[in-house]
Amino acid sequence: MAWTKRSRGVQPRLNDRETTALQSHIEDWEKASGKERQLIFKAAAREAKVLAPKMDKELLKERKYTYQQWFHNHKKVQTNSKAPTKPKKKWTARRVIEEERKAEILQQIREEIEEETGEKPAHKEVLRRYQPTMTAIMHRLDKKELQEAEAKADKWMNQAPDAAVQAKTARKKGEKMVKNFAKEMFTQAGMRVFVLGSWMDEKGGLLTSGFDFNEQLDHDQDQDATLLGGTRRVPKPYHEFKLDHSGSPMLLEMDDLSLETKKAMIRSFLTIHYRTCCGKPKVLVPWSDIMKGQSRFISSTYLPDDTKILEPSKMLRTDANAILDFWWDRQETQVGPTFKFKAWMDEKGRMCSPVAKDESDGDADDESTSARPTRKPSATTTLSLTSIPKGRLSSTK
Repeated sequence: MAWTKRSRGVQPRLNDRETTALQSHIEDWEKASGKERQLIFKAAAREAKVLAPKMDKELLKERKYTYQQWFHNHKKVQTNSKAPTKPKKKWTARRVIEEERKAEILQQIREEIEEETGEKPAHKEVLRRYQPTMTAIMHRLDKKELQEAEAKADKWMNQAPDAAVQAKTARKKGEKMVKNFAKEMFTQAGMRVFVLGSWMDEKGGLLTSGFDFNEQLDHDQDQDATLLGGTRRVPKPYHEFKLDHSGSPMLLEMDDLSLETKKAMIRSFLTIHYRTCCGKPKVLVPWSDIMKGQSRFISSTYLPDDTKILEPSKMLRTDANAILDFWWDRQETQVGPTFKFKAWMDEKGRMCSPVAKDESDGDADDESTSARPTRKPSATTTLSLTSIPKGRLSSTK
């Protein structure tokens, strides 16, 4: 929407100083809404008018329409088509002064309100007065102070802020910045990243922390992938199963198997059953969601007492042995299904009941879940996991 201006004369173009003043407010203006946005605009307009070229009183009064149009033309368009590859704060003379004096300014406002009202200042009232107070401070700066602030803003933009500012940014926004970076790398490049950060705090102490946000990434993405050596993306170990008469995977003797093999068996066994439950031959098991709410997915009937399902690569030998032994006993005693999921999660995070499937034609409808027999259908048909690269599986004839 454009704003109409009514004037007998012609509005001069915005000069560089006006533009700089408006630019220092636009980020706060975009984040705000309603009355707060109006207050930020008024503060920006007052500051810019002081820096405007000479004009008659009527033109200066209507200068706000020019500022409104500038804000409208320079607001960011919300789009994901080209996200920034690195965060960078725009430093101006105003932002530098605000960064260095913010605590002092807030304290001054609180004291003024308390002196006027005799009561503890409300947070909203402090915010309402903040921008006008900042504008007043900027007007009181002499030429030398303003030049120093502008020089510092240029240095902070093109080199780096002072150590104290960096420490404050690390404390308040460091984790969020790393999370955005991890999400961007995963979304745009399919990469999972683990960040080890080390920085100086505001007291000069050395802090170190690791950041791993991969569990929070979209569970429908390839969770069966890992990074080895930091360069190559390969699938995690899998295991081939033979099927029984109902198409369920059959466990075989597990003596002398390595821990990695047992983990692969559990991963493949649960993947097969989860795909059967939801009727989707290529879906991946949402390990993180199962770990957070196991009872929503699996009945305690199908697990040993006090057993928690983890992402298989994180399982200990004792846990893997207990789970496989329990399933083996159920399979051998034929007390019922060896295992089954009681629900699955859709792409919106909603829990859904198992998909009903007619056993008479179930295998025919899902070629990607089970290998097609070459001559005679039998219980020895080997199940092929759709997420496993072609050429690694074979069918037993």
